[in-house]
Amino acid sequence: MARENALVYWVGTSEAEIHFIDSILIAYDGIACVRREFKLEDGDSLYKVYVTAGMEKEFLDVMERLRQRADIRSVTKGEDNDETPPTPPSE
Repeated sequence: MARENALVYWVGTSEAEIHFIDSILIAYDGIACVRREFKLEDGDSLYKVYVTAGMEKEFLDVMERLRQRADIRSVTKGEDNDETPPTPPSE
């Protein structure tokens, strides 16, 4: 996956869970690449995931299904140069 063509998402979860999430995403050949790069925001670990261009819907569908099995606190779209993910607007 060419990094410049990928979308960036930040996934709020634990170190143990990111390994599980990564193993599931690997089974979906080419959908996403989990990085071990993480940031801390308000005490929460946020892991960077590069999502293949054109596979965003599939990635989000998988993440939604994974929420039933994994402790995923957030999935936030960001930018490759983000120091930390943007804060979602208040609803």
